[in-house]
Amino acid sequence: MPTSRKSSAPPDLIRRFKEELIERGYSTRTADVYVTAVSSFLKSIPEADSPTGEAANEYIRAILDGTAKSGTSQSSVGIAASALKLFFKHTVGEPLELKVELKRRARPMPTILSREEIQKIVGVTRNVSHRLIFQLMYSSGLKLDELLGLRVRDVDIEGKALTIRGSAQSGRKSKQARTTILSEKVAPMLHAFVVDREQDDYVFPGIDGGHMTPRAVQKAFKQALRKAEITRRASCNSLRHSFAVHLLEKGVDIKHVRRLLGHARTETTSIYKKLVSTDNVNIKSPLDV
Repeated sequence: MPTSRKSSAPPDLIRRFKEELIERGYSTRTADVYVTAVSSFLKSIPEADSPTGEAANEYIRAILDGTAKSGTSQSSVGIAASALKLFFKHTVGEPLELKVELKRRARPMPTILSREEIQKIVGVTRNVSHRLIFQLMYSSGLKLDELLGLRVRDVDIEGKALTIRGSAQSGRKSKQARTTILSEKVAPMLHAFVVDREQDDYVFPGIDGGHMTPRAVQKAFKQALRKAEITRRASCNSLRHSFAVHLLEKGVDIKHVRRLLGHARTETTSIYKKLVSTDNVNIKSPLDV
């Protein structure tokens, strides 16, 4: 177990670590979480200027045992482990070999809404902006923060495409922008919404000159679920999950779905294959293919 004698986290190490995270594309919020985790580790060891892999493993083990002097909770061990691995690799310059087995919590399966449920949600939503948001999230497979980050210049009505450059909520920009589809049914409504607007304007502006707040959309979605009498637990991002599953049910190759969603690995997209309903799969005779 790490010694009870505490030190302070060296400012230079912490500064370099945060700079590394920002340069590698991590959001400011994520960087702050990781910096806090590393600072707690450095404060728990006597020689904070020269941290060792052994000390890091002892620290993780102490968190799991509930004896960490930093007060870090057991539920945060995954964050601490990830932060320390990045810290040792990019700042210390020595990859950290974790010798502690971490118990992974089962990842909850996303809620998939049926096409009928999505039609009900859109149908009961009277606010034009909110209705268009729900339609875009489903028809283009967008996360809420990606959608709120859309600017007029990202909309290609003629090419039926949207360019996703990053997250509005975290301020993180993608290293490489991706393009996703724009529904032919939604395109005219979106065109009417952005026509004669400045290219740098947010597609869905807020009252303060920025973009609409996530909370406003989440509140509207909950209200729509209630009006549509949908009792299943769902969130705005259930629309994106439904987009993926419905495409797979139509026979779209998983590699194309992965590209549209912006996943770096096919394994991330594969979770949706487990949610595909065999009743809805578009199966054709070999003679008709």
